Amino acid sequence: MTQPIEENSFTGKVSAEEAQFLEKIDRWFDEHRNEFIQDLLEWVSFPSIADEKLAQDGKPFGNEVDRVFEHVKARAKALGFKTESHEGHAISVLSDDRENAQELGLVSHLDVVPAGDHWSFPPFEPFERDGFVIGRGSSDNKGPALLDLYLLRAFRDLDVSLHHKLRIIYGGAEEIGMNDLKYFAKNGPVPRYSIITDGGFPVNYAQKGGLNLILHVPTGPLLSQLTAGVAENAVPSSATLRLKGRKLAEVTQALGQISASLSDNITVTEDAGEVLLVSHGKSGHAAFPENTQNAIPILLDALVASELLSDADFRAAQAISQLLADPWGKSAGIAFEDAETGKLTLNGGLAIPSGQGVDLYLDIRYPLSTDKTELFTALHRAIDPLNGKLTVLRDDAPTHIDKNSPLVKRLQTTFDEIAETKTQPFTMGGATHARVLPNSITFGPGFGRNPALTFRGESVTTRPDFIPDGHGSPHGPDEFVSLENLKRAFKVYALTVPRFDQWLKQGLVDNDR
Repeated sequence: MTQPIEENSFTGKVSAEEAQFLEKIDRWFDEHRNEFIQDLLEWVSFPSIADEKLAQDGKPFGNEVDRVFEHVKARAKALGFKTESHEGHAISVLSDDRENAQELGLVSHLDVVPAGDHWSFPPFEPFERDGFVIGRGSSDNKGPALLDLYLLRAFRDLDVSLHHKLRIIYGGAEEIGMNDLKYFAKNGPVPRYSIITDGGFPVNYAQKGGLNLILHVPTGPLLSQLTAGVAENAVPSSATLRLKGRKLAEVTQALGQISASLSDNITVTEDAGEVLLVSHGKSGHAAFPENTQNAIPILLDALVASELLSDADFRAAQAISQLLADPWGKSAGIAFEDAETGKLTLNGGLAIPSGQGVDLYLDIRYPLSTDKTELFTALHRAIDPLNGKLTVLRDDAPTHIDKNSPLVKRLQTTFDEIAETKTQPFTMGGATHARVLPNSITFGPGFGRNPALTFRGESVTTRPDFIPDGHGSPHGPDEFVSLENLKRAFKVYALTVPRFDQWLKQGLVDNDR
């Protein structure tokens, strides 16, 4: 079915045989659509939040990740596929039982970020309506993960013969530092090459570095009770502070003097005899902070403006607010940027009381050209006057593939020809398993990066009309996935994988990375 490929003559044009195959794939998906939806609802119902603090023997990321692993393995076995477990870090599903065949990987993850606040619907009681599935993990990354399994089914049902055995790899800790596939990359079996199905179309050729750290900021007695966020890599939608020893009338009067832009995003209530302040922002993925608003600086700016803080509390609030004033690191003095990988992003994802202060968890995605010494100097400049402390949790270097490499060009051209569009390969701040798995590239399946993108003349920018504006993103409330867009991605993979198989056989892509 696949075209013979010459190194300098590949056009990506869909042959007549390939076009007929795509029609078969289209019909196959429609015939299995209801089954696909039911599987996805079951997968999303697992609150598979990875937490290494909950590790048990054989369950390094806690019981919930293990539960979804067991469910997916059972489903794959019921469909007739062999599975493997990798000491609880990941699981594999294999397309066939050939022993000596080299492998082509399809890689995604089954862990999710915590639900967070402001959902219109229970996050782990998923449902399908109007062609959308709503639930935590539906888009990131259980919908795409299920595509991988259904691709194996379709290839088997339609008698697609490949030179390489397909190995689906499902990780269990992508959202908390990728120790899942760091383990797998070390212990194997690592495929000859892998497609990471946890990004966007067309082709991702570079990712920013990922720096996760804790800033311990000493405070006074009030600010030491500050809490916010659900994960380092999610923009906090709310921040909460109990004002002990203050009267509701006093606090209400003080907040009445501040600007409406702040007061409109603050609620003041009395709880158990204490005044409770809650600020309201707009959540989303830390790597894509456009149209988000961090609730932490909203609360701190309101407290400073209302003169409700003094001494160490006042100084700490000013310092933290300045660090988080914008998501690009401008106010923090770390606004690095380059043409290749774009702007640095800075997210204060968690605030947790700690001793006589607060621990602020930062998620920083930094471009290739970042001066790390200057970055750390700027952070120390913010906290050293407060006797603060900086602790690095993780620092993953940027990953990069030559934008003009044959592999990137072939994948790009293949997508454009299938979609009947014209796009460019891209870089992003979002991190995928391509950081840690040798010989891998991120290719789809999302369409959200380019609102103007069309697929065969149809818009791919669609969202449910029954969720509030600002909701629906990965890591945000009311996360959703479009079934029609998943079907479009399915068709792209159905043609790309056989082509990739042929490229590997011809030795055209092994050394591209």
